[in-house]
This record gives sequence, structure tokens and C-alpha cells, in this order.
Amino acid sequence: MRVLIVNPPWPGKGFGTRSQNRIIKHRSDKFLQYPIFLAYSASQLKNAGHSVSYIDSVIQDFDLQRTEMEAKKALPDVIFMETTTPSIVADYENLTRLKEATGAGIIVGGPHATYFHRQVLEECPAIDVVIRHEFDTKISSVVSNLRDLKGVAGITYRNDGQIIDNGDGELSEHLDQIPFPDRDTIPWRWYLEAWYSRQPFMNLMTSRGCPYHCSFCLWPQSMYGHKQRFRSIDNVMSEILELVGRYGVRELNIDDGTFTTNKRRVIEFCRRLRREKLDLIWTCNGRVDTLDDEMLSEMKKGGCKMIRLGVESGSQEVLDKIRKGLTLKQIEDGVRMVKRHGIQTLGGFMFGFPYDSRKSVEETLRFAKRLSPDQVQFSIAMCYPGTSLYEYARENHLLLAKSFKEFDMTYGPVVKTLDMEREDLEHILARAYREFYFRPAFVFQTLFNMKNMDEIKRVFRSLMSLVRTIKLHQ
Repeated sequence: MRVLIVNPPWPGKGFGTRSQNRIIKHRSDKFLQYPIFLAYSASQLKNAGHSVSYIDSVIQDFDLQRTEMEAKKALPDVIFMETTTPSIVADYENLTRLKEATGAGIIVGGPHATYFHRQVLEECPAIDVVIRHEFDTKISSVVSNLRDLKGVAGITYRNDGQIIDNGDGELSEHLDQIPFPDRDTIPWRWYLEAWYSRQPFMNLMTSRGCPYHCSFCLWPQSMYGHKQRFRSIDNVMSEILELVGRYGVRELNIDDGTFTTNKRRVIEFCRRLRREKLDLIWTCNGRVDTLDDEMLSEMKKGGCKMIRLGVESGSQEVLDKIRKGLTLKQIEDGVRMVKRHGIQTLGGFMFGFPYDSRKSVEETLRFAKRLSPDQVQFSIAMCYPGTSLYEYARENHLLLAKSFKEFDMTYGPVVKTLDMEREDLEHILARAYREFYFRPAFVFQTLFNMKNMDEIKRVFRSLMSLVRTIKLHQ
């Protein structure tokens, strides 16, 4: 069959980030993350004998009319898209129009469709099948069995006017058996992170699942589970050698939920990189309570440029209530330890949890400045459907949003806080970015750490992105 994978338009301020984002939002620029699960889907569909084409209307600046025209050219039998909560209103319109234009069967996946798997079929007659949880490992089976889906687990689908639920199915335990992402069909050149230092730059994943239970985190709760499943280091290195040999990759982003959970595996990975004498730098997601000096020393020698650390709040009470499992002291000691090894830190902070107050917001801003990571990501705390935070907010009548489109982070908080109105946090992101980045101490820190031309270019590019981000949220 001919399968079209599509990321259709998403109206709103800035550029919509559907795929591969744990924090789904409209952002100020086109530094969009590589949709690696779509690339995995493409490779598995091709392995099953299907042909695959791709449209990313956000990246390609296609409106819906142009998207329809390009979709018709692909002559698809099936269209697949990854849906999200803040984009779902636009997704329904896009899919309805695409079905009318092409007559193709419509398959969707993603966290929103996973949580509301019956509801999306009821609300959007254009949708034929919902693939729940990890869609890439199921999509080829769904497409190959479209005429009779009763034996395909992990889906909900429409059949003769009835909605059929085949159950959740199981997550793949054998990640080494999954073919590498198809980075040609899903073009790797289209996607970059704002903080990259070198090109070619690419994303990869060495594991799936995250063993931690932060109440706000979407993917472990709705997509890939809390059990961490690992690829072998041999398998990971085979992919990296292919990326270096075929594409000349010079920088990697390891997009595991938490890369640093298994110390022996991290050390083995770093030593293998050194043994291959690969001129690579890389970034990963980590947690301060999984790091120690031995691991960080190996990571630095193995080319680690930066570790992204989820801090979330400067209030211990808020950290406890969101089940972060960390203390402020652990975070402070951990950031200091990473810096001591010459590895950059990116700190993630959130505002607008139901447990937040004026006091805790100010504590978070002060804590961010005191930690002074090399980069920060400030976000509005979104209680996406599929998370325990959403259940808490719904059960306690704390939801403020009247429509799912308000979950795109440009409307302010979506839940009630302890003592603030929604308007009080409407511009918090612009304020936070201004106060953090334009401190004289941070400017000096940044200038001191600019060791080469790659870093000078990165800092200048990041400054341009920062200015656009502040404008988007002020």
C-alpha cells in the first residue's frame, strides 16, 4: 500500500511542535525536534513492503490547501498522522479535508489519541483507526491488515458503524530487532535543536520508557511506559557508525527519557565511542540522582557536550507533590558536579502547577538564577490528558481551559493555582527568560565558556531564538 505520513498545518502563534515533544507547544522559531517515531514508522512500513511518502506542512510552510494538493499527488491508500492535545481541533479539520481530498483511510496515533481512543473516533468520522501507545511498532501490522483488524492488538477502530476496542497490546521488548529510523523519507536535514553546535546534527534513541513517575510527564504515562527497555550498545553503535559513515554526522541528541539510569551502560557507551575514535559531541537527558563523578568523567571523555536536567520547581513542596523524587539540595549538588566536569547543563523549569503560589513561582525563578545552568527551558506546566496531573486537576475541578487548543502554552496556565489568577502567569515565560539570560553574571559565565567558533555561533543563534521567544510570550 501507499502510505502518506503527514504533519499538517497547525494554526496559532509561532510554529507548532507536534511530534517527538514531551512538552507540546507553539514555539517562536522553526527549530523543531526530529520526529524519530515517524522515521521508525517509515522504516517499518517499508520493511513490510509498503511505499511511504511524507509531508511536514509546518516545516514546509504549506497551508491546508497546499497540503491537500501535495497529498493528492502522493495517491495514498492510507494517511497517518500523530495527534496531540493542543492541536486536536486543527487535526480533526485537517484529517477531514485530507480524507475528502484523497479518499484514503485515516490512521492516527499519539498521546491524545491514546487517551481518548474511543472519543476521537466518535468526534471525527474521518478517522478509521487509532493506534495506542507506541505506534511505530504496530503501524505496519495495521496497514497490512486493514481489511480485517480483529487480530491486531493495541488499536481501536471503526467497523460497520461500530467502534471496536482491541485492547492496549504490548510494548516491544526487543528493540534491537527494530530497523533504524528512515532518515531519508523523514528528512533529517529539516530538523534542528536551537542549541546545536555542529552540523550534521541528528537525533537517536538508545532506550524507551522511563522508570520515574513525575506526575506531569506525558510519554511514560501515555506512550512508552515506565519500564525502561534498552537497545544493546552493539546495536546503538551500529546506528551511530551508519550515521557517521553515511551522513557525516558530527553532533547527536540522545532523546531517551532518562539516558543516565544505568551507570555501567553509560560508561560502556562512552568507552565505545572513544574506541571508535569518532569526532562526535552529544547531549542527553539525565537526572541528578543518577550521576556521579566516575560517570561524568567518562561522559566528558566520550564527547558529552550537555546534559538536560529536569529541575521543574524551586519549591520543595511542589517537587514533592509532582512526585519528582528529588530534593533541592540534590539538584544543586548535581548541577555543580556536572559543571565541575566541564559539561554544560540545560535546566528545565515549570510554572503553573496546581500547587504553585506566588511564593513558589518566585522561589523557582531565584533557584534557576542560583543554579545558573548554561541554558534553560522555561515552560507552563501542562496537565496533558494521559497524565496523573490531568486526573488530579479534573477530579478537583481545577481545569481552566475551555478548549484543548489552550494547551499550546500561548494562553497561559490551564489549571488553577493556589493564589494566582490565570492572567498573573500569562507573561511569566517572557519575564523568566529576560530575568535569567540578561543577568550580568550569566553574560560573563557565557563569555567565559565560549571556547571555540562552534560555541560562539551557537550562543549568537540562541540569542536570536531567545529574542523571538520573549516576543512570543510577552
